[in-house]
Amino acid sequence: MKPAPGIYGLLTVFTLLDGSGEAFDKLAEETVEAVQRNEPDTLLFVCHAVKSAPLQRIVYELYRDEVGYGEHQRQPHMERFATERVKYVLAANVIELSVNAAKVVPLPTRTVL
Repeated sequence: MKPAPGIYGLLTVFTLLDGSGEAFDKLAEETVEAVQRNEPDTLLFVCHAVKSAPLQRIVYELYRDEVGYGEHQRQPHMERFATERVKYVLAANVIELSVNAAKVVPLPTRTVL
C-alpha cells in the first residue's frame, strides 16, 4: 500500500551503558504511554529490545509529516526522555526515513483473564 506523501520517520539505535537496560526500558515505556495519550500526529512510536544485543534498543518512529515530528519534539514527555536517557546511553545513531510502501495493522493488546 502506498502511504500518504509526507510521512516522516526516524530509526534510532541506542547502545546502553552496562546495567542500565531496566531503567532505560522503564523510561521508554513511560514515554510511549505519554506519546500514545497526547500525540495524534505520531503514527507509531515503538521501543524494541534487540535479542542478540542486550545493550541495544531501537526506537522506531513514524509521523504524519515533519510538522507532526516537530510537535512531538516539543512535548514535555519527549524533553524528559531526551534529558533522562543521557545517563543510560553510551551512543545513539539516528537514521531519518521516508516511507515508500507500508502495511500497518493495529498492535495486539494483552488481555487479562
